[in-house]
Amino acid sequence: MDNSARRQWRIPEHANLVWRHWDGEYVFHHALSNDTHRLSEIAGQIVMFLATSGEHSEHDLAQHLCLDEIDTQDILKELANLDFVTCRS
Repeated sequence: MDNSARRQWRIPEHANLVWRHWDGEYVFHHALSNDTHRLSEIAGQIVMFLATSGEHSEHDLAQHLCLDEIDTQDILKELANLDFVTCRS
């Protein structure tokens, strides 16, 4: 089993994300940091999916959203840098 199947991604409890969606873009406000970010459609869908359905592996996310696993990994890393998602191995 590779690492992507073991890593489980979720929205951090402290994030308290608030979002809006317009014309293919998502705008998220991270309450703890008081930062607002504009995300692509795909990144927004990942955050929304995790927010509404709980913890998932990279593999599950890629399959559910019809994405390449490498792209999914890259997006999750960027979202983790913003503290929008976190993972456990």
